[in-house]
Amino acid sequence: MRGWRACSGWLLASLGMFLTTSIAADGVRFTATRVDEVRSFQSHDGFQLAPLAQTAEVNVRLNRLESRIKRHVHPHTDHFLYVIKGQVELTVGDDVRVIGAGHFVTIPRGVSHAMQRLGESEALFLDVAAPPDVGDVIWQE
Repeated sequence: MRGWRACSGWLLASLGMFLTTSIAADGVRFTATRVDEVRSFQSHDGFQLAPLAQTAEVNVRLNRLESRIKRHVHPHTDHFLYVIKGQVELTVGDDVRVIGAGHFVTIPRGVSHAMQRLGESEALFLDVAAPPDVGDVIWQE
């Protein structure tokens, strides 16, 4: 439980100052990035991701939801989302909720989830995965 609190506390502190970290040859280095100025998104089916930080314990990405993210599961990774703008219909297991700017969401590892952007406004959120979810996804549709 302490790990969850530490990770979510770290996320909220980072959000408050829009800080990111990068890995340098000698470890983590300080950088400061305004999330509204991020331009280096990688396109996927229905969403775009911009990597902001990654260590051996966690990765942080900015997610621009264009339409929807199909139902999937991360068997070994917990996800923490913070919605910056827009509205999203989020399905986690059998629970469906509408979330928007200011919502903080936890999605435990092994629980299937999907999301759909609502309205015409851009949906933008931070996605924190602990441990990093590189290769840890099983698409269910």
